[in-house]
Amino acid sequence: MRRISWNFSLKLFICTALLTLTSILFISIYSYNKYSDSIMEQSSQKVQQIVELTSLNIRTYLDDLYRLSLSPYYDQDVMDALDKTIDDSDLKSLYRTRTIEDFLEQILIIPRKDILRVFILTDEIYKGERITSTIKSNQDFTKYHWYKKAMEKKQPIFVSAHLEQIIKDPGNIIFSIVSILRSTRNTDKILGVIKVDANYSGISDICNKVDFGKDGGIIIVDANQQVIFSNVPHLTSDDIDDVYTKTYNGKKPYTTINCNNKGYLINKNVIEYADWTVIGVTSLSTINEKISDVRNSAFIVALISFILALLLISFYLYMFLSPLNKIINNIHKIQEGDLDVAFPIKSNDELGYLSSSLNNMVGELKNMFKENHKLVREIYEAKYLQKEAQINTLFNQIQPHFIHNTLNMISMLIQSDNLPQAVNTINKLSIILRGLTHMDKEITISVELQLLDAYLTIQKNRFNDRLNYEINVDDKLNNYIIPALLLQPVVENSVIHGCEAKKETTTIEIADTITDSNVIFIIKDNGVGMGEQALIKLREKLNTEKEIGESFDLSAKGNGIALINVNRRIKIKYGIEYGIEVESKEGIGTTVKIILPKTSL
Repeated sequence: MRRISWNFSLKLFICTALLTLTSILFISIYSYNKYSDSIMEQSSQKVQQIVELTSLNIRTYLDDLYRLSLSPYYDQDVMDALDKTIDDSDLKSLYRTRTIEDFLEQILIIPRKDILRVFILTDEIYKGERITSTIKSNQDFTKYHWYKKAMEKKQPIFVSAHLEQIIKDPGNIIFSIVSILRSTRNTDKILGVIKVDANYSGISDICNKVDFGKDGGIIIVDANQQVIFSNVPHLTSDDIDDVYTKTYNGKKPYTTINCNNKGYLINKNVIEYADWTVIGVTSLSTINEKISDVRNSAFIVALISFILALLLISFYLYMFLSPLNKIINNIHKIQEGDLDVAFPIKSNDELGYLSSSLNNMVGELKNMFKENHKLVREIYEAKYLQKEAQINTLFNQIQPHFIHNTLNMISMLIQSDNLPQAVNTINKLSIILRGLTHMDKEITISVELQLLDAYLTIQKNRFNDRLNYEINVDDKLNNYIIPALLLQPVVENSVIHGCEAKKETTTIEIADTITDSNVIFIIKDNGVGMGEQALIKLREKLNTEKEIGESFDLSAKGNGIALINVNRRIKIKYGIEYGIEVESKEGIGTTVKIILPKTSL
């Protein structure tokens, strides 16, 4: 017996290792997820701050344009010219035009190349511009939507992206600041409208200073979902529309989307004055690079922790199981019969208590074995004598019927002057009688087959052509031993239920099957067989044997008594795992398997 601690320690090691691994994985995965969420939250907050700062810069830029639209109020000459306080002669009209347009040209001196033109619209159109252009003739600018909207509002209005309208051959997409000019003397008097046109180069300069990494950038969309600016690579206009829709409908200032099999972090901020939505786009791959570094580090730490945990578990198991192994070794010695063992008590824990209890048990076993040794020997001898008596009783049941029939047959042969057959029968009977002297012993299978052949020869002489038999047993079994006359009662049963029960020829076949540890004899006949109910009852009798050593009622009568007796004899000799198996069909025949251990000389 090997140390069972190998199995126990392996199970304990595996369970502890799995528990440790599960704990480490749970902590690592939980920490990784929390850190990933934290990184995502921090990245979103950082991007949101940048987006809000960019929006603030754009709002400041728009405020500059707004202040520019208020600049006429700081030049009284211009306001007087607009208020027509000067006489309306041709000379004065020319002076008024020169004053206003000089003012407008002066505005454009500032280093803001994004401001393309500034118009003051009264009864006439005054303009200052960087690139010379021609004003459309006979146009009614009061019908333009931005003019109507400006007249309705008291504050300057913002006009989103549109084509230039006042000049001929417009080619630029612009946005504008439009404001009403009121008289400084009478605020209810409207002098006209000032319109500042600018392109998006200023917006681009602000947005291009923002770095959101590879595949990231800024998108600006107006209230009409028209893209004003975008420097995000790989995003089509449809993609931008999708981004805007998901961003607009989102409750949070940020969200994540997937476009073209790429993930993006989206942040937004609305410039309410212009009704623009500034969208910050950051590729998730940039954020995931940081998360991947953390994941790899967490995996390495988890692996190192697991290895250290395994080493600690192994050391602990060794320290814990070492005294347990000593106890198991001593128990193994006790199982082998060595009671001169002592269990060392080295601690006051459960193992110490177990060792003390085992020492007490060993002492009690020694005393018990000494006191009961004599009684055990007496019981053993009594059981042995009882088994011998049972076997002798079984043999005594086998002999009388067969010898009686044989002697009657010899008498009839002599009376009919068939002396040769009578002599042959007497010789075969003498072989059987000599075999009966070995009833309480074991004989080789070759001798058993000689006795069986002698028995079948006598029966064939008795029944003549009504009995045929074949013995096909492997010669390899000749030197194996079995109890004497074990097969004869089974063959006799086939003769009784074959030749004696029907007039047709009965054939009996004796064969064998060899396994690694068993010898199986197969005795088959084509006698009358048994019905299903009779077979069930016989099997019940064979399978409900009393324990070996108990007394049997050998006087019982009924079908299958020979098979039951042989089955009992085998079980008494070898144990309950050996014995007889029966298969039978009424009108077809019976097959009996005798299962024995393989025992050689």
